[in-house]
Amino acid sequence: MSEQEINQQLADTICSRFEWNGKQFKEGECLVLLNGEVVSITDSLSDALKALRAIEPNVAKGMVLEVAEPVIDVIRR
Repeated sequence: MSEQEINQQLADTICSRFEWNGKQFKEGECLVLLNGEVVSITDSLSDALKALRAIEPNVAKGMVLEVAEPVIDVIRR
């Protein structure tokens, strides 16, 4: 499994349960994920991206997300 897939699984878990590994998250918090771990929690996506860049210069290795309920897309024909 790729690092991106691991981070995506973690993001899905956090957004569906609002918790991971004993840590509770609030809707609207912005998280930085790297190597399947939460490495930073901020109040804005721009601050989260800055935190990711400070930790890992290659931002493609990490993920930034805003904690929120999953949104289901409905496609109608």
